[in-house]
Amino acid sequence: MGVRAAPWVAGQGLGRRTTTARGQHSVNAPNRYQTDSISTAGPAQLVLMLYDGALTAIMRSRVALLEGGPIAVEVSHRELQRCQDIVWELRMSLDRDRGGPIAASLGSLYDYCIEQLIAANITKDATKLDIVQEVVGELRSAWAEACCGVPTG
Repeated sequence: MGVRAAPWVAGQGLGRRTTTARGQHSVNAPNRYQTDSISTAGPAQLVLMLYDGALTAIMRSRVALLEGGPIAVEVSHRELQRCQDIVWELRMSLDRDRGGPIAASLGSLYDYCIEQLIAANITKDATKLDIVQEVVGELRSAWAEACCGVPTG
């Protein structure tokens, strides 16, 4: 499964690019660390990072939806969009030729998750995130155990 690093894995906003007095660009430490983590990770680890990014976006969106208010709605929208982008990337990275029925089933799960994320974003209903969090969490656990040797339990 060929996976390329996606910008949303790096947690947009954590690292800021700044311009020094000499006009040179520098990137602060959190962004540099994340960039290094992504560029040195293997394909299996990158998929795990995508799952983690999706779960983080779901959690942030849920918190924002429960807080309410105009700023919270903006935060929730941004995080739901980020999660949709991540799930879409996971879906597009499937190798349907080699993956056969498993890839097709994963594709269907990803499609369902995207539908639920869109519905949650339209209705601002945090309960619609429950199933997505459950599916992504289970897929993450299975992937971690199968590909990265991380026992789950």
